[in-house]
Amino acid sequence: MTEIIAMASDLTNLLLAGCLILLLLNLLRGRRQGRAARDPRLESLQRDLRALTAAAVGMGERVLEVERRQRRLAEKQENLDLFESANQPYEQAIHLARQGVDAEELVATCGLSRSEAELITIMHRLEGDQEPPSRAAS
Repeated sequence: MTEIIAMASDLTNLLLAGCLILLLLNLLRGRRQGRAARDPRLESLQRDLRALTAAAVGMGERVLEVERRQRRLAEKQENLDLFESANQPYEQAIHLARQGVDAEELVATCGLSRSEAELITIMHRLEGDQEPPSRAAS
């Protein structure tokens, strides 16, 4: 009788093991089917992610280009400001010389050297009254 009970116990263990194997196979098959069902959605999400990444990279490149252009424009603006501030005394001296102001007043008013003031006076004094030498010769 103990042999029958031992055989029944072994048979029960075999049946239990067989059921576990069948259960595991069903679980694996279900997972495979679930993966297959999720694959199109997963692929779609991956495509969307790639597209968003590419768009972000493109936008980053555009931002870098705008920043480079902004720096170049800022440098040009700074150079123009320096040029204008450097030429302001000369522009004022030319304007005054055209009105007939003499070199001494240009030195005092515009802060020019004596030779600069004389040169501006010679070149621009009463421009409207005389023709330039190149025109008079022709």
